[in-house]
Amino acid sequence: MDTVELAMSPHPTVRRRVLVVDDNVDLAQVLGEVIRADEALEYVGYVRSGAEAIEKARLGAADVFLLDLSLSDGSGFHILERLRNDAPAIKVIIHTGHALEGLGDLLKRSGAAGYVVKDGNTEKLLSAIRSA
Repeated sequence: MDTVELAMSPHPTVRRRVLVVDDNVDLAQVLGEVIRADEALEYVGYVRSGAEAIEKARLGAADVFLLDLSLSDGSGFHILERLRNDAPAIKVIIHTGHALEGLGDLLKRSGAAGYVVKDGNTEKLLSAIRSA
């Protein structure tokens, strides 16, 4: 009987599950398409509010949350704090239109794994998600 050897990678590829938290549905859907195109990532969907994000965190819906700072039901800073307290294993990347000096440092001190300005640079965004 012949045996077949299977080539196995010493490090199995684990795709990072990504949830988009943004109240702009059109943007969230576009971000989903961008994330789906990256083989290292798995897009699990989007939510439109901080309350939904916190619930998804409790359910273990994703490894990485892509969080907008300006949501209709609250500040992204407050939601980041809740996520850090309720689900510290989740990596949070802030994705915002606010390009203020020092904001990235403040967000990192607050527990964000990264900060990306909404400027259309998808490679920068994907790189931040992959390295979170």
